Amino acid sequence: FGLFQAPYYAFSQTMMAELSPPGFDNMAIIDKTGNNWQGFPFLFALCTGASLVIWFGVDVTKGRRDAVRWANAQRGHPH
Repeated sequence: FGLFQAPYYAFSQTMMAELSPPGFDNMAIIDKTGNNWQGFPFLFALCTGASLVIWFGVDVTKGRRDAVRWANAQRGHPH
């Protein structure tokens, strides 16, 4: 995971930095509110919402069972 994810993350951040006009980062939120700080609550709310969906919307036990069932089917085992 780290072998491929870290370079991808670094590349995507570099591309965002390369393509954003200097001094105009986070302009969408700043333009709407006139306040640099307003981006933080927005991102916090976004992360909180995603966490709630994962915590309460994902059945980990069922996911594990489904993964084992799928792996066994790929190997040709009945269960």
